[in-house]
Amino acid sequence: MQKVLTVLIPAFNNNNLLEKVIKSYISDSRVKIIVSDDSNNISERKLIKSTCSNFNLEYFEGPRENPIKNWNYLLTKIDTPFFVVNHHDDFPDNLFFLDELDCKNIGLIIFPCSSRLINNKIHHMESWQQRVFSKICLSIPNSSFNMILAPTAAVVVNSKLREFVFDKNLKWFVDAEWYMKLFLFIKTSKLKVKYFKHTRIISYQVKTSITSTLKNKIKKQIKIEKRYLKSKGFYPGHFINAIQYFFLALILLKTKLKQLIFNS
Repeated sequence: MQKVLTVLIPAFNNNNLLEKVIKSYISDSRVKIIVSDDSNNISERKLIKSTCSNFNLEYFEGPRENPIKNWNYLLTKIDTPFFVVNHHDDFPDNLFFLDELDCKNIGLIIFPCSSRLINNKIHHMESWQQRVFSKICLSIPNSSFNMILAPTAAVVVNSKLREFVFDKNLKWFVDAEWYMKLFLFIKTSKLKVKYFKHTRIISYQVKTSITSTLKNKIKKQIKIEKRYLKSKGFYPGHFINAIQYFFLALILLKTKLKQLIFNS
């Protein structure tokens, strides 16, 4: 059967989670999986390479200067109509969305997400929340917000957009800036965004994630990156940012209330 989706996995020091991601996709013959490993732990690197060999997957030793270079390296390996960048702590709960990939006018497919930050309760994001907030972020471009409220595993991308790479000058807003570029291109093209509620991404933040590694200097990093985004026209300033933040709070109100009720 013809491959329609390339799953790009940037592996890093966690073979157990990598195996879990692989098993989430491997059962469907329409999926091609490529792993690029920038692990600095030699033991884990050997395990990861062995795992890829066992599953007969394409394995590459990616650049180890920083994670973003590894992600962009993976983007050069795509040879299917669609792709997804799936980090090792994010997992689709099913592959129902694959049946949607025969539609040539789809630019992006967005999945809802259930995420758990370290030592925190689970946050459930729904498709309607993603749809509304992405429109708010696009009204006056603002890449200081995660406009789909989810990790990259929640975005299946038409390969026509593979030239839009992750910005190596960003760490905290790197995903959000990438989403903005994708959505802005879709806005001016004949392609469409589909919010597909029948597949959900389950996301767990591990200790080796970028979010975790920045936890002691987040405020400083945010200030630096907002200045950079503003120079690119992707940050509208504090006033507009505050208004958009207010709408985000309204959109997430139902989610927060459910969280408090069911976890109390």
